[in-house]
Amino acid sequence: MGVIKNLKVYGIDYGTSNCGIAILKQDVNIPLPKETIKSEKLLEFLVSLDLSHDDLIVFGLPISMSGRYSKQSFLSIDEAIRVKERIGCKIYFVDERLTTSSLYSEVRGEVSYKKVKRTKDQNSSVLILSNFIQSPGNAIALVEKEVYNLKKDFSSYKDILIWDVPINNELENFSIFAKDPWIFWYYYKKGYESTTLISDLKDYYDLIIITKESREKIQLNINCNELMCL
Repeated sequence: MGVIKNLKVYGIDYGTSNCGIAILKQDVNIPLPKETIKSEKLLEFLVSLDLSHDDLIVFGLPISMSGRYSKQSFLSIDEAIRVKERIGCKIYFVDERLTTSSLYSEVRGEVSYKKVKRTKDQNSSVLILSNFIQSPGNAIALVEKEVYNLKKDFSSYKDILIWDVPINNELENFSIFAKDPWIFWYYYKKGYESTTLISDLKDYYDLIIITKESREKIQLNINCNELMCL
């Protein structure tokens, strides 16, 4: 993740109505609640912070208890993309399901327990930022991906698996595995369903479309007749 000292670091719990915002107190490396604002005012608020391209914003990523992305996941990613396009700072996502048992002990002495308890949205943003500080390797960076237009006739394939790669071809009889938030957002915006769970996939596909980078990192235990590495 690199050094974050002397950088502005904010955590955001994005909701359809309100957003809780936390800030990293640099001198003690502790996330503290800052304020709660209306979601429609979030971008305006973040612009007012005068963030540089090196500063960080950490969004909580809503994920169902089963591990799947949802409409709320899309809304959070969509807002994060708007922020990145306008401000240009670094943006990361952390799984909102993660818990930090030491959260209240961290803020004790800096902010009263009652205040943290009372300000629910801010409390959630503190938790999000705390998770990021404690386990930065678990965070996922928001990065726009290359969208592929494949010059291939796919009409003869009965079952196609698209593995965490955005393609712009019109396909039939296909499944999408999208673990990367931007890729999930891309397909959701086009009206396609995807999954983050291997258990949702079939045991066999005629064709699996995957990037070379992903192929090197994962062990695919799914049989296929043909593997297309982009």
